[in-house]
Amino acid sequence: MNIAVRFLWQKPRLPGFAATSATAGIISKARNQKLAETKQVVQQVISHQIEELTALEFLSVKAAAKLLGASDKIVYTMIRSGRLKATNLSVRKTVINRADIDRLFDLPEMPDERKPNSSNLSECCHMGEAQIIYHISEKALSEILKRNEVPKYQVGKFTYVLKSHLDKIFNPGGSHA
Repeated sequence: MNIAVRFLWQKPRLPGFAATSATAGIISKARNQKLAETKQVVQQVISHQIEELTALEFLSVKAAAKLLGASDKIVYTMIRSGRLKATNLSVRKTVINRADIDRLFDLPEMPDERKPNSSNLSECCHMGEAQIIYHISEKALSEILKRNEVPKYQVGKFTYVLKSHLDKIFNPGGSHA
């Protein structure tokens, strides 16, 4: 490194000493080159770590968080909510099966019935209508739908449920009430 470039990193002490655009350009180019090299090395290290994690069958919470690009807290929240299965080996050790992490990204099976929209709302009823038709409270209806894993659809400010699903629950052998 020449002496003029070395002095540019420090505050100029000599009166009248000013950096020329040529030396400033040299410094900028060297800095950008060094940053690019560092970024490339970091990317290689990160990709190598992720490749190692994908090869493992069981992961710790910290490793699962790194693989998902999330925090440990988010992984623990997913475990508590049931979205991610985990096993506690001890008080301080929780492991997650790699296959369970992969299942997070599987697309759900599409039901045969169509999602409600403005053209097929006749096949659906909103929650208020369902309460009146089946003489049931709002809380009881919500609990029954949750227990039977009935899909609900939001259209505008109303929540709709397919009448066929409700009939299967409330009138398993009969017709619509």
